[in-house]
Amino acid sequence: WSYINSIVANSLWNSVKERMEAGTAKPCIATAMLEDLLDDDSAESKEEETVRRGACANGFLGGADTTVSLVTSFFMAMALYPDVQKKAQAELDQVLGGRLPEFSDRPSLPYVNALLKESERWQPVFPLAIAHMSSNADEYDGYYIPKGTYVIGNAWSILHDPEFYKDPLVFNPDRFLKDGEIDPSVRDPNVASFGFGRRICPGRFFPDASLYSTVTHVLTVFDIKPNLDENGKEIGIKPDMTDGLLSIPM
Repeated sequence: WSYINSIVANSLWNSVKERMEAGTAKPCIATAMLEDLLDDDSAESKEEETVRRGACANGFLGGADTTVSLVTSFFMAMALYPDVQKKAQAELDQVLGGRLPEFSDRPSLPYVNALLKESERWQPVFPLAIAHMSSNADEYDGYYIPKGTYVIGNAWSILHDPEFYKDPLVFNPDRFLKDGEIDPSVRDPNVASFGFGRRICPGRFFPDASLYSTVTHVLTVFDIKPNLDENGKEIGIKPDMTDGLLSIPM
């Protein structure tokens, strides 16, 4: 782990610095953080660079595979549920009028926002959340939890509870809507999809924005369909996911 952390935190950061000096770096979060960093050897400057380097490393380690999994699950859902795809495309066409989407369009796209919530709920990236440890003895719902107990939140169970989500295995964005708007009475997948409590994912806003941008741009210009076999017939898709800490469509 220390080797991986060193590669991510130091080697990639230094590589960006070298490309910036050579004038070949592409704009990114790392270049933005480096541009206004004081170029001196003061303790304050070194500490600030350490903080910024760590922020970039954490964002990369925590968001690279997770965001890919979330986006891939979206593509799988669109291939399996073409009616949902068409409904989202119709809303985008009506709001955008032929142009590409922007973040300012988001409030005007309730069905797309519901689709994003359903993408998080349907196939959670972390079916079992990262383990937490109780710092003190506690009691929850009649269960005594001793100090030092490892507690793992079952995100899959929370997000597939039929008491809150009817037909939980079905990809259905309409479950989050009422009278054409997001229904605040429906449990938001964010209660479990990004962790819990004080240790909730601090970078959760990045995949949210990234998924919105990807989904809206893709559905504006593309149709997502299953592959065809040698006879021109669609190849069936099964929503199978990998086992392990991180769940990715197979």
